[in-house]
Amino acid sequence: MAQSFFDNQEPNSVLLFENSQLLLKNHFQFIHPYDMEPCKEVVAFDAGIDWEYIPFDDEEWNYMLNRQEYLLDLCVSFDITSDKKYLEKGKEFIFDWISKNGTTINWRTIDTGIRLTYWQVMLSYLKKESLLSELEKETVQQSIHQQITYLDDNYIDKYDLSNWGILITTGFFIMTQGYSESCVQEIHDRMLSRLKKQLRLQIQPSGNHWEQSPLYFMEVLRSLVFIHQSQVLRDDPVQKLLEEKIFSMYRFMPHFVTPNGTTILQGDTDEMRVKDVIQTISLIYKQPLPVLFGESVSVDYMMLYFSQKKLTITTWKKEIKNNISKNSVTSMSDDYTGNYYFRSDWSSSASYCHLYNGNLGSGHGHLSLGHVDLSLRGDNLFVDSGRLTYTESKLRETLKESMQHNTVVINDQPFGNAINSWGYSEVPTSLANRSYEDSYFWSVRSMYLDNQLYGTFKVVRTVLYLKELDSFVILDQVIETPSSVFSHLTRQFHLNPNVGIKKVSTKLVLTIRDDDYYLSFGKSNLTIEPSVYSPKYNELVVNEKIITTSTQPSQALLVTPHKHVSLEKVHVSKTDNGLVEDNQCFALKVTEGSQEWLIYSMIEDTYSGHKLYLIDNHEVYGQLGVVKVKSEQELGYTRLF
Repeated sequence: MAQSFFDNQEPNSVLLFENSQLLLKNHFQFIHPYDMEPCKEVVAFDAGIDWEYIPFDDEEWNYMLNRQEYLLDLCVSFDITSDKKYLEKGKEFIFDWISKNGTTINWRTIDTGIRLTYWQVMLSYLKKESLLSELEKETVQQSIHQQITYLDDNYIDKYDLSNWGILITTGFFIMTQGYSESCVQEIHDRMLSRLKKQLRLQIQPSGNHWEQSPLYFMEVLRSLVFIHQSQVLRDDPVQKLLEEKIFSMYRFMPHFVTPNGTTILQGDTDEMRVKDVIQTISLIYKQPLPVLFGESVSVDYMMLYFSQKKLTITTWKKEIKNNISKNSVTSMSDDYTGNYYFRSDWSSSASYCHLYNGNLGSGHGHLSLGHVDLSLRGDNLFVDSGRLTYTESKLRETLKESMQHNTVVINDQPFGNAINSWGYSEVPTSLANRSYEDSYFWSVRSMYLDNQLYGTFKVVRTVLYLKELDSFVILDQVIETPSSVFSHLTRQFHLNPNVGIKKVSTKLVLTIRDDDYYLSFGKSNLTIEPSVYSPKYNELVVNEKIITTSTQPSQALLVTPHKHVSLEKVHVSKTDNGLVEDNQCFALKVTEGSQEWLIYSMIEDTYSGHKLYLIDNHEVYGQLGVVKVKSEQELGYTRLF
């Protein structure tokens, strides 16, 4: 099966085969799509493997070594070549690990669960090819029993709400498929109960995973597919629940992928291309596939193994083509986790936005309330900064804090405080979010509390997409509580490292390849500073960030691909000629030739004087709305909120 894909240079089969050549020499490199802590540096064990070795002062490397996910590479390489040397090497890894890890002193539960999952695959190959003696089978069974008992004895309640829990139970159930004699019924019942709780608690009704990380979302989703496709729980009602959760996660997953095919860097995650998982699930479960993921073949061989489907690349292409849907929804409002997504379409040249304003999630969450990821015409412009490392360091803490995200800072006091790799001494409080969409506009509004030493501020961020213009407006407004003393508002926007930036007249011009994008700000001080960007664990590059500072509590930004579109603040009055402060009603005008879009935002209720406002003599009411005007004639009025 794999040979057909390899002969046609399917990327994952090539990657697994090439890595197997390193493994044959006891050389280890972790660069697989879903390696949780990848490392490009090759570590060689020419004198035998030390399973406790920690290079680069990073324990995560050792965890990767002991998970033994690379056993799949050897199995796929055997499928490609029919050469048993790959299976013999996998057998060597398993028995070497058993001989040197008789005690659990250096074990972790998550790594044990993952290791058992991948052992099952290699052991099934070894059995099929008659490469295990009876004595070796007994040795393996004893080790499996030890590891299963360890998982049960060391399971703690917090795992019910952690990706650790699902990876643990996955290893248990996958291994019992071929080694049920290693497990007593009481452990099976406890693990089944734990799995049911994990599914109920971790997977939100939207399909999102609560930990706010695309990487750990993918680990959880793939694990659920492993269990479901293995059929190990086919006689239990949980099998239906597994399928429901897989489908909801599958529908959610495409939304955190940008038009260029990479995932956003929310929380602790890497920049991943997840087309292999999307295509494989689409094929296994016959689910509709968004157009973005239909070009070229990409296979998740672990999921394909458990599905037991025997496919050639020709069949794969045919089935994927049949599954492509031109009607996939282009927006997702996830009120459960505070994530909002929009794209103009499912092409690779679409415009895209993600806004986050929800609970922090686990230690993998970052201080990023109000953060936006933004793309125009397929080009990623505003990005998150990534995670880089889990080792204790100032840079690890910095990448978790609000200043490394596209957020608002009041009085030079960033919200929240990270105290180490996993902890916080304080975090802001997410409040309400609202979203809207029609044929002309998409918008999301978020609000959170910024608790500072001398008071509390309410921060409201509104993102509005003008579909006719293919342009975004980002509006930030601050409400003071009586004890607060507002001084100035700072906004920061971190740029994709591939983006060039220059100032032309009153605008900033972003350039990527041969495309220019134009940024118009209100009256504020503009600076461009170097920053850091981590596309993957252990990788760090220099990028730039835009910083704007103003003494005004309401600030706007227009991001557009059109050179001659402009943004300006507009005077607001009441129908009784009453005075209108910006915090009562703030208005902007976006102009393209003779067309104008008058945008207004009210974040506090109007309770005195006339309730009707005038913007360029156009009557408006409500929290957010747009008046379209051409040649001074009103064409339409839309109240969004």
